[in-house]
Amino acid sequence: MKMITCDRVTHDAAITAHPKYASFFNKKLISMMRWLCSIPLNFNIEDVNEEGTKVSSSGTSKRKRKNIKESDEDDRLQFVGEKLGEIAEALKKFNEDKTPHLYEEVMSMEFEGFDDEFLYNVFDFLGKNESEAKIFLAKKSKHKKIWLQKFTQG
Repeated sequence: MKMITCDRVTHDAAITAHPKYASFFNKKLISMMRWLCSIPLNFNIEDVNEEGTKVSSSGTSKRKRKNIKESDEDDRLQFVGEKLGEIAEALKKFNEDKTPHLYEEVMSMEFEGFDDEFLYNVFDFLGKNESEAKIFLAKKSKHKKIWLQKFTQG
């Protein structure tokens, strides 16, 4: 289950600032994505706003007064559009290829006295084991060295 979470203070501040967003908090991303996928990709909020404008016989524009429901729907659509953009950006970052960075990190350990061929084998191992690679990348240099020493033994 994937969810976007935040601490209580951030949550309360967001709800206080934007009470209409409360219905979107603590929802599973899967259900949100299904709901978002039902929105046409070519939808334009300005098209909705233009429907309320009429031209009088004198040629001047007169704006119909929007009712509260339409305004609330516009706000929700605006919010959904913003959140969809944030989700797309998060997915883009999540799917970025981290292989070149992993290669640089592994090969930088050559300065710690590790053989180039050994580091090549470590890189192959980490490339095939994503969770191990994430753990390796998160470690400080001295902990990477310890990890590599244990890798030589096992």
